[in-house]
Amino acid sequence: MSTPRLPVPPLTETTERYLKWVSPLLDETQFAHTQELVTQFNQQDGVSLQADLEQFAAKHNDSSWLIDAWLESYLACRGPLPLVSNVGFTIEHQQKVDGYAGIARWLAAATAVHVDYLDNGIAAAVTPQGNPVCMRQWQILQGGIREAAAECDRYEFADANAANRHIGIWHNGYYYRLPATNAAGQAYDAEAFQVALEQIGAHTAVNPYPVATPAFLGSEQWADISQQLAQTLANAELLTHMSADLFHLSLHSRSGMSADDDLRDGTFNSESEFWPYKPITYRFNLATNYLILHCEHTWPDGGMIKGLVNLIQQQLDAPTHTATEILPIDRYEWALNSALQQNWPRWQQQYAEQADIMRVRSTETALAHAIPKGFSQDALIQFALQYAQLHTYGSIRNTYEAVDVSHFQSGRTECIRPVSSESVALINALASNHANSSQLQAALAEHKNRVKACKTGHGVNRHLLGLKLMADRAEQSPELFADPAYAIITTDFLSTSTLGDGAAIRNFAFAPTSANGLGVNYTILPQSWLLTLSYTALQHADAQRFQVAFAEAAGKLLDLSLQATA
Repeated sequence: MSTPRLPVPPLTETTERYLKWVSPLLDETQFAHTQELVTQFNQQDGVSLQADLEQFAAKHNDSSWLIDAWLESYLACRGPLPLVSNVGFTIEHQQKVDGYAGIARWLAAATAVHVDYLDNGIAAAVTPQGNPVCMRQWQILQGGIREAAAECDRYEFADANAANRHIGIWHNGYYYRLPATNAAGQAYDAEAFQVALEQIGAHTAVNPYPVATPAFLGSEQWADISQQLAQTLANAELLTHMSADLFHLSLHSRSGMSADDDLRDGTFNSESEFWPYKPITYRFNLATNYLILHCEHTWPDGGMIKGLVNLIQQQLDAPTHTATEILPIDRYEWALNSALQQNWPRWQQQYAEQADIMRVRSTETALAHAIPKGFSQDALIQFALQYAQLHTYGSIRNTYEAVDVSHFQSGRTECIRPVSSESVALINALASNHANSSQLQAALAEHKNRVKACKTGHGVNRHLLGLKLMADRAEQSPELFADPAYAIITTDFLSTSTLGDGAAIRNFAFAPTSANGLGVNYTILPQSWLLTLSYTALQHADAQRFQVAFAEAAGKLLDLSLQATA
């Protein structure tokens, strides 16, 4: 089953939609100015840039006109990856991962899934509508890594074979390398992994120069340091091993941790050690049994990660094709000169000071009754988030709502802007307790229209980005892209994302994408909404107010939805 190419929407369709989407974020004077610039753009620069983009897209017959720019937007980031773009996912394992025996079962199941992929044994996924999904994101299952470079990083993938593969284990600042498959390409069984993990866990020595430390400095610094390290043969070998590993596991034991604490630790902290450039790292707390998947987000999106976890969960219940053996364990550390050794404590402190301010807070809002049939819970949650914005900050600013478009070739996500004139009218009426069912229905209808546009590849932000890329290539500077309105609609005060239900991924955390903004994840549970906020310590009081207001809005919207069906 093939996937269609991402379309290039008609120019005027996008610019008309742009005006509609940006209008509730501007005052009358700003909007009038933006209207003038859009008219000018449609008649002048936009015509040639649209033609350039269509020609550019035609050359990408087996891919997407957007994918290279998409990847570069991640790979060009120079900051510490956990504080810029990486994501931590709480895996819902239903108490099936308990202690060394449980995490060993998880490793065996995960390795088996990687082997299935390498043996072409994973069928292409399909969307809820039955459309095939592009499997390019799944390439990370063959093993690979994001390689730091001076100006823009690159992705390197290991050979696509299942035989004699390894995984990396992080413990007490050391990197351990463990065989994961035998010469026949079979995954080792849970018993073999458990024996090895218990041996590693028994090592009480703590590395004074943790292997992962320089990887948390960001690519600008790490690219230079890695070149220095690689001049020593043993260090070059260590770097090669990490790149070739199928995936990594970080083992630590920290008691007294709440679910939010573990998610914060698994997403932002480096204390228990992991390699942030690896696409998949499982971070397991032996004291709490919380399992976090830390994801380098350049190549995979959340939908792919959810699909992977689903397959591993299936393997947990029915493991097959495994081999038993006593596994050799190799421990690695850097060979450092005195100058590098002196820098290590400073580098550790440098990242710790940045990561220590990050916070994660989740609250669950019980639903007093079932959502009426035909009402989008995603839309209702977005309205509740806008209500919480208004209550907490006194205004409603731009929001990013991710929508999966992996049913296109090399498709990733499109960006819904859920703040509409209709939703703003609804929220203002809700705040004064004068909302009616007609306002709710109007806001729901507009949200549905925006979802449909994005799902079909006709969203605003990605098309405008493509036109801007064409302008940059032609060294043109259309006024439309210098307009404050364009900056407003491309800056996310709330960055929101969901993976739907919590069967595989209960919740996840990620750094806010703008200063003083919030990273927002929501999970739609059978009888509640789970809201998870990522923010900085200075925002803690606002985050608390925001979540209280969200729960208040949920109750109001639920009551209003019943009135609309009465």
